[in-house]
Amino acid sequence: MDQVRRGTGRRLRITRSAASPCQGEAVTKGAGRLRRPGANTESETMALNTLRNIFSPLAAVLAFLVPVVAVIWVLSIPQRMGFLIYPEQVAALLLGAALCVVFGRAVAKASGPLAWLDAALSLLALGLGLWVFVRFPTLTEGSHLHPTEAYWLGVIVTLLVLEGLRRVVGWTLVVITAAMFAYALWGNLVPGPLRGRGQPLEDVMRFIGTDSAATWGAALQIAAFVVVIFVLFGGLLLAVGGGDFFTQLATRVAGRGPGNTAKVAVVASGLFGSISGSAVSNVMSTGVMTIPMMRRSGFRDDQAGAIEAVASTGGQLAPPVMGAAAFLMAELLQMPYGDILLAAILPAALYYLSLYFQIDFIARRDGHAEADWIEKMGLRTVLTKGWLPLGAFVVLLGAIFAWDMRAEVAAIWALGLIVGVALALWAVRRASGSASGTGPALSPKEVAATICKTGSQVCDVLLICAAAGMIIGLLATTGLGFSLSLFLIQFGGSNLFGLLLITGLVGIVLGLGLPTTGVYLLLATMAAPALVQLGIPALAAHMFVFYYGMLSMITPPIAMAAFAAASISGAPQLKTGVQAFKFGWIAYFLPFLFIYKPGLLMAGPWWEITYVFASALIALILVSAAIIGHGLTHLAPPVRALALVTGVLIIAPLRQFGPPVLEFGISFAGLVMIVAYVVLLRGSQRAMAKG
Repeated sequence: MDQVRRGTGRRLRITRSAASPCQGEAVTKGAGRLRRPGANTESETMALNTLRNIFSPLAAVLAFLVPVVAVIWVLSIPQRMGFLIYPEQVAALLLGAALCVVFGRAVAKASGPLAWLDAALSLLALGLGLWVFVRFPTLTEGSHLHPTEAYWLGVIVTLLVLEGLRRVVGWTLVVITAAMFAYALWGNLVPGPLRGRGQPLEDVMRFIGTDSAATWGAALQIAAFVVVIFVLFGGLLLAVGGGDFFTQLATRVAGRGPGNTAKVAVVASGLFGSISGSAVSNVMSTGVMTIPMMRRSGFRDDQAGAIEAVASTGGQLAPPVMGAAAFLMAELLQMPYGDILLAAILPAALYYLSLYFQIDFIARRDGHAEADWIEKMGLRTVLTKGWLPLGAFVVLLGAIFAWDMRAEVAAIWALGLIVGVALALWAVRRASGSASGTGPALSPKEVAATICKTGSQVCDVLLICAAAGMIIGLLATTGLGFSLSLFLIQFGGSNLFGLLLITGLVGIVLGLGLPTTGVYLLLATMAAPALVQLGIPALAAHMFVFYYGMLSMITPPIAMAAFAAASISGAPQLKTGVQAFKFGWIAYFLPFLFIYKPGLLMAGPWWEITYVFASALIALILVSAAIIGHGLTHLAPPVRALALVTGVLIIAPLRQFGPPVLEFGISFAGLVMIVAYVVLLRGSQRAMAKG
């Protein structure tokens, strides 16, 4: 899931060095030594060290418990033991633990009074989670009987979540959440169709602190009980060699032909990203290997960084994990997660095929020969070494599709296989006295470390989803969601394409300051209902906003995935972002195809699905060749223009404006162009060989 730390959320401290005489320091005498004002005394330093020694282990223990508690709840262990517990209680407990971890981590970095403040906030957050866990059944059914308690509960959770958000993702989501609170209080002052009704502060805070439709609702529960499980699955998969397995498999699949280093990077980053679900972390994990490899084979620094950024970002679109937003989509649509995976297959395939063809055309244009220095293992060797990650995938997908399990339960079965086999191998090695051997063994300490790392990673997602729950609840209770949907429906009734265009632009703009999960939740609440009311299938509407929530990762001026890749390649950030925008061009068109050609989402008869995919493939080949100016050979300007126009017309929903034969005819013409080009080129090459 995209956990990007903005600089606005960090605390800046200036430390003055004694070796720097130009600081204008005043000094005071005390106990025979010189001390700068504000500097820690020896006793203060000891107290801070003691504080850090307390909160660092506390944060580690709570980070470990977050995934463990999630697994226990998903397996329904409390219910089987006869305990009656609401899911909101467990979600509140995990949110309190996540907030405690966030503030507890800050204790180690802060100094002076700020460290003590962070420690106090950490304990307050833990107390909040425990308090809601104990008192939620009483407060949710009778908050009016405990108005003061409910009010202060809402105040505390709001302040803690907003301050935690400021630290982990910056100010954007904090400002949006604060704006929703302001609307709830003073919506009656808003002019026009979005006018609301003002509510007393006490009522708003009681709602936030005790209602199941707000903080403790569906958004937080999905993050706590689904996203956490899949992040843990991904972490354990990588711990037993999943990353090496993906890389070697990518080498076997795409390790030949011009530009083979970049093709390997695309496949490896796509496979890795489909598990990690985070574009930036994927770039930083695989990019350190793939970017230097691409540069060595002749790709420019900005091209190498952009290719890695686009490939890593696509991991959020590719099954089986697709990041946190896909789980939220399944819950909001009340649809099996397997149906979401099926709908995502063809768009993800087109996304990566587009990148693959562009790499091939660039490599041919710039003369990048096949890099024969890439180490390639035999396919049997790759599968033999990666049998455990492969087996975990089989269990995951089999449980979802064959046994119709919930996605989170299927993931627990898969991670159970990983942990059981890895610990068994470790025990066998230890019993035999062998320090090494074949097989992905993990010691109990390594398993615990992976679980702890997972808990630390998901804290940011839990905070984001808690804030999203507040926003969703306030949209419902103020009526703004209904008013906004009505306004968009009236606009879209006269211009659906304009509504889609505005929704896409809003998604990209929001994504400049928010992770994909946050953008999707906002747009799924505000814009998707309007699209559904206009007759667009719910899945298509939600996939549309999901894609545009992700595109900010590769869209300048703040293309976070591209900027992360630029830090590895050494290329200018903006130049890398522009290249990423060009390489990922297909992703800006695909969401419109979801609306106008729903066969791309596996909706409709098989011939319609086949036609939509085949025509889109023809279009992306033509447009990619036109953009680069090269296919198998150099393309003259008139040929480029013809390829570009034909490709765009194939993508366009011409059936909406004319007879179907028009669209089918242009698609067929595009296919004829590609076939004729290949046949003529082959004929020319044979003639030259004979001559």
